[in-house]
Amino acid sequence: MLVGKNVNLRIAEKEDVPLLVQWLNNVNFGGDYQHFPDQITKAKLEKRIVEQKLYEHEWVDFIVEKKDGNKIGWAVHYLSSPNFGWIEIGYAIVPNERNRGYATETIQILVDYLFLTRDIIRIQAIADSVNAASRRALEKVGFKKEGTLRKTLWNAEGKWTSGDVYGILRDEWKQPKILTKT
Repeated sequence: MLVGKNVNLRIAEKEDVPLLVQWLNNVNFGGDYQHFPDQITKAKLEKRIVEQKLYEHEWVDFIVEKKDGNKIGWAVHYLSSPNFGWIEIGYAIVPNERNRGYATETIQILVDYLFLTRDIIRIQAIADSVNAASRRALEKVGFKKEGTLRKTLWNAEGKWTSGDVYGILRDEWKQPKILTKT
């Protein structure tokens, strides 16, 4: 478990699959922004979560929990460019827990964890170009906008939309802000 100040990130287990399937297939979970063009099936997600133990350097799903154990979100890191070792992160917080800093803390925990445990030079994320809250959370952690990918995300209206690529480099991070050990 990755322990933060207000939230913890726990590696998703098989028992979490029904909740994750519900969240990831619910347009309200992602708000107006990033969704998946195809439904995420229980079988596909269960296989990914069970096998992530074998491929933990390639894809890891987390449950974001408040200190009382209440499950409030999902986070992920995955290898987006195997040749270069680039890692991409993703995150979503349930609607009734938004605007309380939980996404920002989740991002910071992931960044600290990944730079403390991996020999990587960068971490990146893609935020919907109109999702000001997500862009602001990334910027608070130190990510910088690096460009825009056209028609790269699927939105709640069932249309492709542009995504802003954000990145943080190891030498911009320097030291952990939340995690002190892993």
